[in-house]
Amino acid sequence: MSRRSNDSKRLPEKAIPLLRFLENHGPKTQKEVIQALDLPIRTVRYSIRRLLERNLIRKVPNLKDMRSVFYHIDPSVTDVEQVIAEELSVVETL
Repeated sequence: MSRRSNDSKRLPEKAIPLLRFLENHGPKTQKEVIQALDLPIRTVRYSIRRLLERNLIRKVPNLKDMRSVFYHIDPSVTDVEQVIAEELSVVETL
């Protein structure tokens, strides 16, 4: 298996703090995540996209402002720390 295919399966480095933030603080908008974690917009957008692809988070419409959405941990994810540990073990094996 090539390094490129391994890289495409693993999460970006900044997705892990984002995942922990959502676990600890509940549903948040992209803007709230950017402000709280002090990360660049592009980094947060990319991390959110990858987390959505892996079904680790979900997006829900913000009924007070339909221009934005809330992101939260997917209910099927029972143990975020286990997901993070598995992700870190994949990085170590590269």
